[in-house]
Amino acid sequence: MRIGLLRCDEVGGDRLGRYGGYQQLFTELLNHGDTEVVVTDYDLVAGRFPGDPGEQDGWLVTGARAAAFDDDPWIAELLDLIRVLDAAQAPTVGVCFGHQAIALALGGTVRNTGSWGVGVRHAEMVDPSPASAPVDGGFRIAYSHRDQVVDLPATARLTSAAAHCPVASFAIGDHMIGIQGHPEFGTDFARDLYTGRFINIGEEAANDAMATLDDGTDRFAVADWMMRILVG
Repeated sequence: MRIGLLRCDEVGGDRLGRYGGYQQLFTELLNHGDTEVVVTDYDLVAGRFPGDPGEQDGWLVTGARAAAFDDDPWIAELLDLIRVLDAAQAPTVGVCFGHQAIALALGGTVRNTGSWGVGVRHAEMVDPSPASAPVDGGFRIAYSHRDQVVDLPATARLTSAAAHCPVASFAIGDHMIGIQGHPEFGTDFARDLYTGRFINIGEEAANDAMATLDDGTDRFAVADWMMRILVG
């Protein structure tokens, strides 16, 4: 199984050396099951874009510190690419920024909410289907965002909602999903990230986020869900 990682940023600070970059994090996440997954890196910020939707078996759009509505040329090119992938019905998963970019590219709205969504949060499934198969009715993964999707594209359907984030995931047909949280983040990584962003997040929100990490996540169940989309 060949997945193209449409990488929109890189792991920051010394976490890169200790945990690896996004290519390593997603490779480890997707290879926990029986299918062997080879993840090929496309550094979009550096201008490395795929030439054809069929170049890989499926596509994964990563998170980023940028906003999907920023005017950077590479973001505009990414939004065009997402429209091409959708038209080709290429299996595609967007995570955090990637989730927002898919929504924006296809006619939705993304806004900065002004507050951080952090911690391991539960998202309740609202539309069980092949592209949104429930994980025991919902799933818990780590979040780290301020922007979120506030209006879905006309072609999308809401698949899960969280208390802090009404559009926790959505689907476009059976070939494309967006997930606001970060299944690639284990709890050790999330704790390290929240500690590093303590001042930006704020003491109360950061302490609350830390308190959610002890019960673990459903990230490998979410990885299985992602793989059901990516295998087409």
